[in-house]
Amino acid sequence: MVRMIVAYSALMLGLASPVAAQLSANGGPIQVEADRGEVLEREKRAIYSGNVDVTQGDARLRAHTVTVNYDGNTTQTGGTGFGSLTTIIAEGEVYYVTPTLKARGSKGTYDARTETILLEGDVILSRCGDVATGERLLLNLRDGRSVLGTEESGRITMVITSDGEGQAEARPEGCS
Repeated sequence: MVRMIVAYSALMLGLASPVAAQLSANGGPIQVEADRGEVLEREKRAIYSGNVDVTQGDARLRAHTVTVNYDGNTTQTGGTGFGSLTTIIAEGEVYYVTPTLKARGSKGTYDARTETILLEGDVILSRCGDVATGERLLLNLRDGRSVLGTEESGRITMVITSDGEGQAEARPEGCS
């Protein structure tokens, strides 16, 4: 029964407006897999727990718990599903991975309106072989901008690797 609820929830989430939810530059349906899922229709949210794995296109979000908030407006989805996704809140060893970026933190919040992901707590960012750490990372998926740290969140550390011979071949596609 629980697997049916999770499967139904993932199916309905996949029907949410793809324009409003872009974890991946490629867009498309969002798929959710978890050990347990609960839909709170009156509160317009779904809570997934235990080995949660969210994928869209070439992007992947993993965490212990993921809460998906939606607006309930099904006019954009033809009267089906949850309506447009508004936020995704991930907690407990949060990982966000794309072909060129790997980020980890304690908590992550995706805002569909601004197409941003905020990772907080012991953040590690790896992009094209370079590694940075800090307490806060803001990823703007719309314009490809990343901001690590704030004046209040403390110092950041970054290790930049230079392209020596042979290293360019080991870099993921999209890294120069």
